[in-house]
Formats: sequence, structure tokens, C-alpha cells
Amino acid sequence: MKRLNLIFILILIINCSFDNKTGIWKDESSISIDTSKTKALENNINKRNYEDVFLENQVFNEEKESTKNLNLKNETTSLNKNWNQEFGSNYNNVLNLGDNNKNIISSKSPKLSRFANKKNYMVRNVIIHNDNIISYDHKGKIFIYSQENKKKIFEYNFYKKNFKNYKKEIFLIANEVKIYAADNLGYIYALDIGKKSLIWAKNFGIPFRSNMKIANDQIFVVNQENVLYSIDVNNGDKNWTFSSGLTLINSDFKNNLVLDNLSKNIFFLNTSGELYSINYLNQKINWLLNFKNPTLTGDNNLFSSRPVVLKNDNIYVSTEKVFLSYNNITSLKNWSLVLAPSLRPVVTNDYVYIFTQKNLLICIAVKNGEVLWSKNIFKQIKDKKFNKKVGLITSLTISNNMLNLYSRNGYLLSYDYKNGNLNFYNKISKKGIVSEIIHKDGKIFLVDKSNRLIKFN
Repeated sequence: MKRLNLIFILILIINCSFDNKTGIWKDESSISIDTSKTKALENNINKRNYEDVFLENQVFNEEKESTKNLNLKNETTSLNKNWNQEFGSNYNNVLNLGDNNKNIISSKSPKLSRFANKKNYMVRNVIIHNDNIISYDHKGKIFIYSQENKKKIFEYNFYKKNFKNYKKEIFLIANEVKIYAADNLGYIYALDIGKKSLIWAKNFGIPFRSNMKIANDQIFVVNQENVLYSIDVNNGDKNWTFSSGLTLINSDFKNNLVLDNLSKNIFFLNTSGELYSINYLNQKINWLLNFKNPTLTGDNNLFSSRPVVLKNDNIYVSTEKVFLSYNNITSLKNWSLVLAPSLRPVVTNDYVYIFTQKNLLICIAVKNGEVLWSKNIFKQIKDKKFNKKVGLITSLTISNNMLNLYSRNGYLLSYDYKNGNLNFYNKISKKGIVSEIIHKDGKIFLVDKSNRLIKFN
């Protein structure tokens, strides 16, 4: 009898403690909602999907020749007028942009600033608005560099002397004539580009840790405790917040946001591996998916991912080992592949292009997840020492129907989108590349290790 009672008690304990962080297996009312301001996010999750997306399969690592006649005829080549935010667009997906592919340096700026950390050369936040370069220096000073005047035309340092020695990380987005900045001190503030002055500033107490999006007069940003904020663009007041699953140990992966203006949904992938779809007009949660291994507990199993990408009706998620496609309305999985993605993918109407940790450049069919071709990027190069010269591959873009890989050491490798054949490779920046690759008005922009802006025609 005692043994039966013990078994019964154990069953009760297990059933009551599946998850002590996200509220996934608890009553819906346990989802943390901040009601201290004007509106609160509803504590009612409709169409909840808790799918086990962790896969144990062996990582794909083989070359495959193209057997189909691929084309991008339904993908319009466009010229990007601005690069107002990190990753270039609300969808985190910028594709088939027009440029002349000559890769000739047309200008090089003076040194824009010092680096906050010389050991960490990657620059996160460089944006271009109306031909002006917007970024910040190691002291947290936001500046605007005019390409026309070839000099800085505005500098603003928000931080007082007591923050002088504190390393700042600032997330930037520009909208119309305003710059919005959120930092790792918990501040968010707005600057008027025309008047060159501060409009408003607010301190929310906890460091911010995500890219930013703007829609419907709302700024969306996430802090390091995985709390999503909706902030009024006009005065910085908090509209509503949503608290998601907390990770106690921070990895290199930062919270990531994608915005869909058509469905009025914000997609939020947090550092706990939870992907939320939230309607930003009525503050209702549409669905939730969890990508963290359910068989492991605690924060030793850190979640890692690349930025989420949205294209047409699908949302694409790149975890450490798996690449997945979901319907962004229903959250139903279209397909998944064990590929070990290394970079943010590029998605067209019919194809997904991805680069993996195994140095494979892969083309995947959007409709069914079929691998159409895959190529090891170094096997087509006779110089066997070339891969060491290239260094870490940091960016994948597509322009004029060419797939372009850029490395931290300043190399460009260009491939045919139809079959992955190498068309061109060369060192285009003697001092490497430390920024996103920015396409604007048929030109390419990057920042080198000397912190100089280089423009290619």
C-alpha cells in the first residue's frame, strides 16, 4: 500500500511541474503580463502549438548537383532606397537587390570612430538613412556621417560621466526624420535628425537585447529578461509588455524580432528558444512554438539561433542544427532539415539559400524542403590554402541573381544561384569586413577593421 501511495505522489509531482518558467503546461493565467500601463497583453493563448521540434538526425553534409532548371524570373530585382534597421527590412530578408557587380571601390570614409572592444571587431548597428550613415562609437556617442559632405554632420552623447567606462551596445532604427536607440543600460531614446536634438528618453531599468521594429506608432524591442516592449514612438511611454520564458545564462544569441505589416503580427524568438506570434493591434497571442530540447533541463543547454526570416506566408527558423519552415498564420510546420545553419538565410519566392557550418552552400525548394543542390564552397578553388585566407564567412546576400558570400578577412565569393558554381572570388577589402553587408541604390557598403566606410560601385 505504501508503495502505491508513493507512486501516486510521484505522479502528482511530475504532472504539476513540467515547466517552471514559460507557463506552457500551466494554467493560462500564469503567463506573466504587465498591467501597470495603458494596455495589457491578454493572458489567453489561442491555437496553442507545443510541438517537439528537436531533431537528433545526423547533420546533412553532402554535395548534390542541380538536376532542375531553376529561375528567378518571378523575383523582381529592386534597388533598396534605405537601410533603416538591422537586417535591412521588417522581414529580416533582403533579396536579389540590383547592383552592377563590378566591386570597384568608389569611396572610403575617414575613420568613423574607435571600437568599443578591439578584440570584438564585428559591428552590429550601422544603418543608412537618406544617404547618411548612422552608427555609434565606443563612448556611446551616436553620429551621422554625410556621404555628400564626407564628414560627420551630427553627434550626440546621451550618457553622463558615471557611464563613461561602461561598455555600450546600442540598437538603432530610423523612421522618417527620427532615430530611435535602445541600449544595454535599459535606456531608450529618440533623436530628431533635422533638428539634431533629443526628443525624449526613458529608462526601463533592464538592458535591452534585440533588434528593433516600428509599426502603428509602436516601437518593439526586447530586454535581456525576454520581455517584449511596445513603446509609443511619440513620447516613449510603455503601451504594453509581454514576459516570456527567462534564460538565466546569456549566450551570444540575442532576442530577434520580425514584423508582418499585412497580418499585423510581431514574431518574437527569445533566448529560451520560444517563438511567439503576437497581434500588435489587439495584443493577442496567436501561437507559440518551443525549439529548445525538451529532454534537458536547466540553462546549461543554451539555445542558439540565427535571425528569423519572413517571406510570403512562411517563417523560417535556424536553430543550431535544424532549419525549419512554418506557416506564419497557422504555425503548422511545412518541413525541416538538419543542416547546422551558420548564417541568416536568403529566401526568394521559390527558393531558400543557406550556408552551413560544414561550408555547404545549399539551395532548398520553398514548397517542400527538397535540397535542389548543395556545394562545398572551397572545393571549386584549386588553392587548397584559400579557405584559411578567407577566414570566417559572415554574410550571405543575393544581388543580380548572384549568391554572394563575404568573409571577415575581406573576401567575396560569388556563385550561380542555379547550380552553386563559383563565378568569382577576390579580396575586396584589404582590412577585412566588420559590419553587415548593406545594399543601397545599386551600391554596396561595408565597414572595415579600421572602422572606415567603404562604398562599392
